[in-house]
Amino acid sequence: MVKLTRRKYLGKGLTGLLLFSVGGLLLDVWMSAGRFSSTHWKALVDARNLPGDGTYPFPNNKVALVVSRGRLAEISLECTHLGCIVNASDEGFFCPCHGSEFGPRGEVYSGPAPRSLPWHLVKVKNDQVWFHSGKKSTTAEWVSYLAKEGRMS
Repeated sequence: MVKLTRRKYLGKGLTGLLLFSVGGLLLDVWMSAGRFSSTHWKALVDARNLPGDGTYPFPNNKVALVVSRGRLAEISLECTHLGCIVNASDEGFFCPCHGSEFGPRGEVYSGPAPRSLPWHLVKVKNDQVWFHSGKKSTTAEWVSYLAKEGRMS
């Protein structure tokens, strides 16, 4: 059996702690890289093809585009109760799983949903509407666009 001196014991302990800390730091950097990546921005639709004011669901992306008076915003179609995909209309949203009803801006009209539908960040670039699939917000961020000319402002 090898006898460790106090100095060697502390040295091995500090080396292990240092390696553990550096490994944790590298893991954190690797995990957080995705949060700041542009891969969370997804193209949704050509803005020139939007027919006008209304709510346009995109169930495959779990979002709906809300267009009103030359502005647009992106709302989540995931029910805040258990995550079912809600049905969208110009009058509001309805969850087919448990009956929650939401207003046209995602506000809860009747439960069991505990809170309003969240909103996604949205941008218009090169005539394409893009939305951020990651972080969600409790308020809509409206983006202006000019539908008639197909140009964004």
